[in-house]
Amino acid sequence: MSEADVLEKLERIVPGFRGYRDKDFWKEDDALIRKRVAEILDEAKLRVERLITVMKKKSVGAALRLDDLRLELIKASQMLKHAERNEATILEGEHVESKVLEELVQRDYELVSVALRIMERVVSLGMMTDSREFMERLNETIEVVYTLEDSIRKREALVRR
Repeated sequence: MSEADVLEKLERIVPGFRGYRDKDFWKEDDALIRKRVAEILDEAKLRVERLITVMKKKSVGAALRLDDLRLELIKASQMLKHAERNEATILEGEHVESKVLEELVQRDYELVSVALRIMERVVSLGMMTDSREFMERLNETIEVVYTLEDSIRKREALVRR
């Protein structure tokens, strides 16, 4: 996918995002991305909490595993909300290599895409009736959250260069 396509998709999903085109708004673009992904994760967490309530009546084991998912969603959301911006970052410089900004845009797109995939998976969990398939899908969803957490760490390492 070209950088222009990625930017267009991010601009549709993240209102106000400028794609790091104007250095005066680099920090704001960074904050918008982190905020939007955290919002998606928080909404997924709320859906999981509702699902836990339902599953407690059917299967305590499934409810406990859903709570694991809930905790991972909270962790990922907190990683985004409380990213340290006290230390020097690439977003504070006068000039940043275009290659670095392109990589940041790719990382941003990855975060948004994975967060949306998590939301889709959480929504589909609520529609499943087969308990074995439900647990498989739930475990896979937790793995996707782990992938997101790894992506968050990689993005933070890029920003703190």
